[in-house]
Amino acid sequence: MKSLGDAINEFIHEHKLEEKIYEVKIIDEWSKIMGYNVSILTQGIALKNGKLVVTLKSSVLRNELQMSKQKVITIINSYLGQSVVRDIIFK
Repeated sequence: MKSLGDAINEFIHEHKLEEKIYEVKIIDEWSKIMGYNVSILTQGIALKNGKLVVTLKSSVLRNELQMSKQKVITIINSYLGQSVVRDIIFK
């Protein structure tokens, strides 16, 4: 007999849904993680194999974030409480 939480966690693990769940959490919390000004200039976010792809409306913001890429990775992983993002591509 398993608890409901254990059964759900097992299902998530078996179907390799962890990364998708983290992707949805990053998208939903992007404004809290990066702030309002960055969020309104963000067009899209995708997470695949530990690589976060962030599409931005502003080339100036893209260059600024690119220069502090490691800091952004640290902020996101700290927010998630787990090392999920290994690299970021700003488009």
